Amino acid sequence: MFDRVTVLEIIDRAYDEQRFCAACGAPNVLRNDGEAVILECSELGGAGILARIGDFLMPHTRHLVIDFSREVAA
Repeated sequence: MFDRVTVLEIIDRAYDEQRFCAACGAPNVLRNDGEAVILECSELGGAGILARIGDFLMPHTRHLVIDFSREVAA
C-alpha cells in the first residue's frame, strides 16, 4: 500500500518527466480512472469522428502512473 507522500512523489515525478505529449506537443494532464492515475495528452478524447481517428493514428502520450488495485507504480 502506498502512503500519501509516496503517491504524491510518484505523480510529481511522472508529470515532471513528461509535461508535454511526445506526438503533438500539447500539455499532458493527470486523470483518475477508477483505481488508477493516468498521465495523458490533453488532446485525447476529443469530440467527433475526426478527433477519434486522429487519436488512433497519432500515438499521443498515455501512461499508467499508479494502479491502486494492483499496488503498481510505473
